[in-house]
Amino acid sequence: MGNENKVRWREIIILGGAYISYGVGASFGTGIALLQYHGALGIQGILSQLISCVLTITLIYLVSKDCGVYRLHDMDTLFKHYCGTWLGTAFRWFTVLMLFLFTGTMFSGAATTFNESFGIPIAVGTVIMLVAVIVTVILGAKRLIDIIGNIAPVILVVMLIICVYSLIFHSDSLTSGSAILIESAKDIRITGNPFMAGFLEFGLVIVMTTGYLATVAAREGTSKKELLMGNVSGEGSLFVFKILLILAFILNASVIAGSSVPVVTLGGALGSVFGKIYSLILELAVYTTAAGMAWQVVINICPETSKWYKPLCALLVVGAYLFTFLGPFGVLMKFVNLVSSYAGVVFIACLLFTKLVRQKNMKKDELPVETGKE
Repeated sequence: MGNENKVRWREIIILGGAYISYGVGASFGTGIALLQYHGALGIQGILSQLISCVLTITLIYLVSKDCGVYRLHDMDTLFKHYCGTWLGTAFRWFTVLMLFLFTGTMFSGAATTFNESFGIPIAVGTVIMLVAVIVTVILGAKRLIDIIGNIAPVILVVMLIICVYSLIFHSDSLTSGSAILIESAKDIRITGNPFMAGFLEFGLVIVMTTGYLATVAAREGTSKKELLMGNVSGEGSLFVFKILLILAFILNASVIAGSSVPVVTLGGALGSVFGKIYSLILELAVYTTAAGMAWQVVINICPETSKWYKPLCALLVVGAYLFTFLGPFGVLMKFVNLVSSYAGVVFIACLLFTKLVRQKNMKKDELPVETGKE
């Protein structure tokens, strides 16, 4: 391709926005995952988040670059490239299963938010989200990225308002808030070690995003530089917001103590009207993540050009919702997060071995031929 090094800032913003929207679903939007991995550690949670961010940006840089160089444009070729045929195939289908389960947890979080914020019956709220996700996935990859990429700024602006307000009008000091948070959240934290917390969240991110990075790399008309800059800037932006939220949690620990939706609790402090506005924004966040994950599940079973693509979209999205009957939102989220985190650690070992050993031994005639390459 002759324009592999072109840089269009609008494309970078859309890709960065799509990455952000993909990652801010029910777990991040409610704050539950951030609290489980980092907030529950108090002030040390900033260190664990920094560790996770550095590792994640490094991974995104390496994988995004390899997606362009080795043409890893789907989950199957990506995992086989890093893990070999057999283990790569196993990772592919494990990831598809986890994304399927993650999609279900998104529906659980959405239905609960609809019910608690607006009194909408859980069944009705579920149908609303199911229809929105099914329609979006049916539209295909290009429309999906455009839609969720343009929703991201709305989500981040409202989150920024909550963060700034919570940091200015806080209820606790860093020291006292840290102590309160460590004690009140000890039952839901992933681990008490900040280094392990950062590494395990990194493992979770791997399972959630590697397939996304590969499939979005096939976006028509996008250059390798745009793909790289968009994905890295998206993760960098998320890191800034995560740090702000962790600080907001600590400085308002007595307010969010015991809450399973800490960001929603903080948003409520700005008034009931703003609380409802944020609930709507949270539904957007859940929608963007659920749509992105559901699309990955469907596309790994059949291509968008297949006659079975549309009915399969509906079937798998409804199937993902049935998973929510196995337990409450917080319990389901912690289970899927933990399983994915440890699986991600195995993938890290495979990636490092490939980057340090296997790729160096690859013969030039085994690499894909590219035109316009520097």
